[in-house]
Amino acid sequence: MSDSNKSVINDNTLANAVKDEIKCFLLDRINPDFGLLDVLRGNNTLDRNECQDIKSRRTTYKKNVRLLEIVTEKKKLREFVVALRDSNQEHLVNYVTTNGKRPEQCSGIWPITSWEINVLKTKHKHLVDHIDVSNNELVYELYSAGFLDKRQKDHVSKLAQDYEKVDALLDILHHSSLSNYRKMINCLSKTKQNHNAWILEKGSEDISEKEYESSEEEEEIVGKTNALQTCTSAKTDFVILAAISRSNFDYFVEFMAPKVLINRLHTKECLTDDEMIYIKTLRSDRDKSHEIIRVIHGIPSKYNVFVDILREKEQYRVAEVADRGGAVMNVSITFGKQPNSADIQQKLYDRIKSLLSKTSPFSVEVVQVVSLLARAGVEIIEAKNSRCLSLWLWCRSEFALQEFNEMNESPNKELSKFFGEFFALLNTDDQIPPIMNIDLDDPDRDVVLRPSDYTPVAKLAVGKHSVCAVTSQNNSVYALSRNPTAILVFIVDNPSRIKLEILVSDIKDPEDMVVINEFVFVSDRENSCIWQMIPMPYQAKSWPVVAPYTMSVLQGCYILKVSRGQPSTLNIYDQDFIQVNEISLPSSIQFPCHAVGTLANTFIVSYKEEARLSGGLCEVNSSGDVLSIFDMRLQAAQGVSAPINQSLSRLIRSDALKGYPEHFTLNERDEIFATGRSKDGILVYNSRLVLEDSLKKDSIKKPSCIHYAVNPKLLLVGNESEVAILKQRRAL
Repeated sequence: MSDSNKSVINDNTLANAVKDEIKCFLLDRINPDFGLLDVLRGNNTLDRNECQDIKSRRTTYKKNVRLLEIVTEKKKLREFVVALRDSNQEHLVNYVTTNGKRPEQCSGIWPITSWEINVLKTKHKHLVDHIDVSNNELVYELYSAGFLDKRQKDHVSKLAQDYEKVDALLDILHHSSLSNYRKMINCLSKTKQNHNAWILEKGSEDISEKEYESSEEEEEIVGKTNALQTCTSAKTDFVILAAISRSNFDYFVEFMAPKVLINRLHTKECLTDDEMIYIKTLRSDRDKSHEIIRVIHGIPSKYNVFVDILREKEQYRVAEVADRGGAVMNVSITFGKQPNSADIQQKLYDRIKSLLSKTSPFSVEVVQVVSLLARAGVEIIEAKNSRCLSLWLWCRSEFALQEFNEMNESPNKELSKFFGEFFALLNTDDQIPPIMNIDLDDPDRDVVLRPSDYTPVAKLAVGKHSVCAVTSQNNSVYALSRNPTAILVFIVDNPSRIKLEILVSDIKDPEDMVVINEFVFVSDRENSCIWQMIPMPYQAKSWPVVAPYTMSVLQGCYILKVSRGQPSTLNIYDQDFIQVNEISLPSSIQFPCHAVGTLANTFIVSYKEEARLSGGLCEVNSSGDVLSIFDMRLQAAQGVSAPINQSLSRLIRSDALKGYPEHFTLNERDEIFATGRSKDGILVYNSRLVLEDSLKKDSIKKPSCIHYAVNPKLLLVGNESEVAILKQRRAL
């Protein structure tokens, strides 16, 4: 915690410290053995004899009783509270300063609660018997994480017996903060002691099979597997979900709206009657959120329902982080004081919120900086404006967390310079005040990404047909065959049998297909047209178009396609192929490949270079303004200095992705599934064009066509010889 965020020690703080209930709390929680007495002797609060008197007491509690007696008698409360801070007991200072009422800004710098104390008490014997401290691996991991200081590390390492070391670690944990409690869990997981991490998280020694079992829906997808494989997979999911909850705990507590979740979680059996009643009695939303996370995290059956309910209650960003993983880091930025600094800070906040909501376009320079951050797996997802400007950065790698920390601690203040230049691009009307301080969350966290987990459940029986496009409507799947030219219709429930086969000799070189109501539209490359057909009785007519020949359905009743030219355009047609709108694309997009409309009434467009070596995705609004991009060609942002571009380059390191997305589809959350000139299989982007995952399915080699069916929720992926139906194992 930076100096700017420390609690203020005033007369009220000192008055609180002598209250009976606060004093009783301090007697149990002060740790006098690792530096506190030295600090008090250094500031003349204690003399040598008094220190020896306190150290001679056999228990920590008795030491603290004598310590507080001396401090009170000598009226040295202010020096005592300062000494607590200087001996790394800031969590106790926060408790005293706020009279035991936890404020939002304290975050994890707060004493562990009665729940954690009870876990340490009731599970003490089990933890002492089972925590592995052999070779001091856990001890050094805790030291690296900042849980132990050097004096504590040396003390624990020198103890002869393992049980003595564990007992000493648990005693330190008893006197520590919530932040350190999570560090202990994190370090146990890193040293492959997940069962002990589970005990500290859940307060239970038993990880029951019920908590790991797959749902009936999952069993249908996966099929008959042996019990050992199922258990292993579930336990792996438990480890992933527990890590996601730990690494993003502060973000969840800050931005969850728990009151609308409680009853729904209870209805879905994620909360017991007692848990629901207890959570409702908690006074603050932060405490309610804390308890909800504690109850559900790590248990796949509850966790997936929790994510669903977050989306149901329109807490989309929290749901996305909970579902995908990574780590959200808080960046608190303090500006220097000048006459209009508060107004400029408010303007910056408003501009950042506008950037996140995509309510207005931004300059090319801003879009490029955001795009380069996205290439590094980093995006700004939230902002708050109070005494300082707080941003929340969602990072998909531990490297990004560490790099931001190193930029912040560098002698030339790289991170301050980066945000200074970025803010100058966001607000060109004012002179941005100098950044005086940047405070970062703890960067030493596990960054675990949850895979998309799509599994093939069936294949369409296309036989010898060469498939070039696939789409769906209601419960039917349509496959377009190039050789012979035909439209194949399947029922989702029976993909092994063709329901209807329509031979269409008029079409010479089919490219793509969409279905709207009773009409089937097929693009024909050789004839440079789009055919409108009614399958039964067969009727067809055509309209001339220019390349490329891909199409998508817009708002359920329009056809959307791209046209190349100067400029290239998005063209929207009704079902009679009358053009209802034309949107000019930016000059940088000379070779568009495909376009799909989003729920936000924007458009995602894939594009390439003429030489087909690279390309990307962009999002444009109805005026053709670029809102966001993912471009493999972009190596530096305009409008920022060379050192800042070098910092961005370090974040990106190297792209494993080779090629570019070409054909793609969106699901009901505007997530993008793309095929194209890439060896990475199916590429998965979020709605803000951040690459999240790649689905590498050996059974789908070189996928060339893809379609997401909303009802039922299926991903249809095909190449020339086969079409696979994929379904996500976990709940959407």
